[in-house]
Amino acid sequence: MKKDGNWLRRFFRRSEEKFTNVDLQDANIFKKIFFIILSNIKSILVLMCIFVFVCTIVMCVGSFDRRTVVLSLNYEEASKGQNPNLTRYNVYELKSEDVMKRVISYAGLQEVITPAELSEHIDIAENNSGKAIDPLDENTYYISTSYTLTYRKNRQIKNISTDDMMELICKAYNDMFHEEYVGTKSVLQYDLGDIEDKEYIEIAKLFTNKSDQMLRYIQQRIEENATYRSEITGQSFQTIKRMIQNVQSYSIKKYYAFALESGLSRNKDHYLRTLNYKNDMFDIKYQKFMIDYNVRKQGVENYDSAMIGTVMVPSVNERREYYMSRTNIGTDYLTRDADYSLSQGSAVERDIIENNDIIAKVSASAVGDEEYQKAEELIKNVDAELKNVANIADTTDKDYIKHTTKDYLTFTTYENSSDKMFILESVIGAAVIFFVILCAAYYVIDGYIRKKEDAVYE
Repeated sequence: MKKDGNWLRRFFRRSEEKFTNVDLQDANIFKKIFFIILSNIKSILVLMCIFVFVCTIVMCVGSFDRRTVVLSLNYEEASKGQNPNLTRYNVYELKSEDVMKRVISYAGLQEVITPAELSEHIDIAENNSGKAIDPLDENTYYISTSYTLTYRKNRQIKNISTDDMMELICKAYNDMFHEEYVGTKSVLQYDLGDIEDKEYIEIAKLFTNKSDQMLRYIQQRIEENATYRSEITGQSFQTIKRMIQNVQSYSIKKYYAFALESGLSRNKDHYLRTLNYKNDMFDIKYQKFMIDYNVRKQGVENYDSAMIGTVMVPSVNERREYYMSRTNIGTDYLTRDADYSLSQGSAVERDIIENNDIIAKVSASAVGDEEYQKAEELIKNVDAELKNVANIADTTDKDYIKHTTKDYLTFTTYENSSDKMFILESVIGAAVIFFVILCAAYYVIDGYIRKKEDAVYE
């Protein structure tokens, strides 16, 4: 015990030994601790330096096992807490099973880690940026447009760095976000549907309608950006338009011509009754349009032609130049309505002629199994071609949307200065706590030595 006491005395200096004029017998605890620290400042500084050095090493090594990025939402609806398609935004979808499965697939870790295990190593925190909406509303809530994402290394993942894993997490979430909430168009997600009860000629019309829908959408994209070419598919909207037109011009027309010339039908009697009924309805519409056309045509012919040239009004153009402007008069409106009625009547007449042709072909047909088999093969071929073109179009369109909305989500990596500041703040915080512990320890040691000395003197 004596040896231990000597060791403590060599390491620990009593305040009375350094400050001979100080009497701490009746002093409060803070005054005692203050003089104890001053008496042992050298040993305390040595211990603090050792602790700070070790803590810095540990923090620096630990920083290699974590990566932090800032996720920013840069679209108008974000300030309202919404996705671009106006559904509610939820940043925690980043840790959803769907996104985690994508990350695992991208990294090739299907046999290494589960989505739930991976999500446990991802932390999400709101940043201070954001917008408070309507503070007078009791139901208002804080909307953030910036979040801090942190990935902590999972020891099961051996061959992929934390930086690479964070990139894959950001990519997976970005892909999911664009697919789910940014401009997904069902018109390009081709599906022929159930055609078991449809007549063969009606199937041809269905092919045409679906391909026309795709054409109209692709034409809109061409008007927006005629030169864009997808890096994924290698196709532009111009080439996709030609692909669709080729399917229409060759495959669909070939199938339609075969079905029409063969007079194919699934239920001949029912199909003929349906066509005849449609023609009756078409005939009523045609008669109505032609009556409207003839009435308006007669009105124009009966109008006093001498009045047409006199309906002029003095006007001034943008350059303040005087001219006589012709106004719309009764014959203008009658002529326009007559043209519309004639065009609609002509369209209905074409439908009647087409149906009469189908009726004649189906009525005279005597189709065998060979024709039906060929028709089924042609349907499969056209369906496969449209699926292929639609898939290319959809992939190209999604790539185009990503290209035009690439700044909707931005992922900014913390700079080294930020990491150093985080380490510095952590070390300082730990050092303060360690210093408090040292003060308490030295106070206890001082009390221990005093008791030992009092026991010896007694």
